[in-house]
Amino acid sequence: MVTIFYLAALALSVLFFMILWSIGHNQNISSLLMSFTCVILHNGACLALSVSQNVEEALLANRFIYLAAVFLPFFLLLTICQLLKVRIGGRKLLLMTLINIAVLCCTFTAGYTDWYYKSTSIDKSEGFTRLVKEYGPLHWVFLTVLTGYVAAMVIIMIVALFRQQRCSYKYAAVLLVSVLVTFSLYFGQRLFGSKVEITVYVYLIEEIVVLMIFRRIVMYDVSKMVSDNMEQSENSGYIIFNRKKQFMGCNMAAKRFLPELRSLLIDHTIPEENAYLYENIGLNLRDESRYVFYLKRGDREFKISVSPAYRENKTEWTGYVVEITDDTGQRDYIHLLDNYNDELSKSVKAQTAHIRKMQDKLILGMADMVEGRDSSTGGHIKRTSDVIGIFTEELRKGESGIELSEQFLDNVVKAAPMHDLGKIAIDDEILRKPGKFTPEEFEIMKTHSAKGAEIIRKILDGAESEEFADIAVNIAHYHHEKWNGQGYPDHLSGEDIPVEARIMALADVFDALVSKRCYKDSMSYSKAFGIIKESLGEHFDPVLGREFLKCRPMLESYYDESLKAQM
Repeated sequence: MVTIFYLAALALSVLFFMILWSIGHNQNISSLLMSFTCVILHNGACLALSVSQNVEEALLANRFIYLAAVFLPFFLLLTICQLLKVRIGGRKLLLMTLINIAVLCCTFTAGYTDWYYKSTSIDKSEGFTRLVKEYGPLHWVFLTVLTGYVAAMVIIMIVALFRQQRCSYKYAAVLLVSVLVTFSLYFGQRLFGSKVEITVYVYLIEEIVVLMIFRRIVMYDVSKMVSDNMEQSENSGYIIFNRKKQFMGCNMAAKRFLPELRSLLIDHTIPEENAYLYENIGLNLRDESRYVFYLKRGDREFKISVSPAYRENKTEWTGYVVEITDDTGQRDYIHLLDNYNDELSKSVKAQTAHIRKMQDKLILGMADMVEGRDSSTGGHIKRTSDVIGIFTEELRKGESGIELSEQFLDNVVKAAPMHDLGKIAIDDEILRKPGKFTPEEFEIMKTHSAKGAEIIRKILDGAESEEFADIAVNIAHYHHEKWNGQGYPDHLSGEDIPVEARIMALADVFDALVSKRCYKDSMSYSKAFGIIKESLGEHFDPVLGREFLKCRPMLESYYDESLKAQM
């Protein structure tokens, strides 16, 4: 009866091995196959032990039982590592193999020495043969190694969980539980001295669990599905090259896209005679900085992507995968989109330029309106703007030592006409007064700078760049400040006065000196420049003032022409 018990277990273990092979013969299941082989060996050895006739035959069968028992946990550990995507290095594998061989050698001393078994005999009292033994000191070596494998499985499971490996913890946990149950029953059987090896069926139950898990894994093996799809793909072509850039194969789609592939030989580089492939694939493959490029053929355009190919462990580089995708529709869409974007950009630029031109005219119109109300400053806005243009050209030479960018100076020129815009808020009785102001009237007149800054900030908010708006506001607000702090409205001094306002102050005062007003005659150029020179360090920035004096020939020529035009 016991013999039939073991015979059925052996038959089932062979059947389960064949099922495993049929499910995953084209998968990497070497550790699983070896585990199932160990179970066949174990069950067969248990059957042989049950029918043995003497101690020698029983010990021989027992050695095969230990051969399976020593290597089974090793292969189960490898299976769990594969499932959890935990890589075991070659040195560790070698060390575990050497330990297994050493333990196996210890078990094989049974019957020759008293190290592993102190004594052995057989018992046939219940109709089958059972080996009766008294354990020696080396038996603890086997138990220690077995316990170490079980502990290693548990530790790897915990470590993989904390590292968040991409694997099925559900499957791994089921497998681990089945392994723990198996070895618990094994140790329990040794502890309580069961006469029949119940582990033969415990192993079979574990194999059933493994088969169920493995079947589901194979069903959802993404890499296998991708590989099959690559082979059969109609929309993407794939060409494989080894590390020496030798052709290793391609799918049908690649041959359809590039018929020249049909003439390539395996393990050969693309020959120069195959001019089209050599120039468009071979040379680009050599340029390892080009990972994506495009190939135009007739009315079709292909996207070529080059990526490295690795073995399953993802660490050993084996060559290159060239993916060919028909990108004609996408590229046509991109070309249309680019053309549309170009046209849109041009339209936006034109509209922006038009809006800014309208804005500039509006601001200049407001400045002219202010000047039209002020009976004493005819042409002042235009002249000061032109003077700023002449002055900034001198500053662009960079000889002043003050770092001023081209964009900054352009903004100063553009903002100059707005410097007196605050006069729009001054009452006509004061603004149009033909003579000099009373002290009270002058105090009111001085408010035009702060009011101008406020008006400009509101006008330019969101319509111009923040940099230009700040420059325009500073020019309007501070162009009456003086280097010595005696100006208005805030009594700023020295470099606390924004540089754009210091530039504007020179142009504003110079025009006031050389121009005729209702309350004074024009001043000669010599006297005007003399006053500017004497006021350096008092009214004006001394550095900028010296640069302004260099503009004398250009300014005299400009004002001579301006007076002629006015007459």
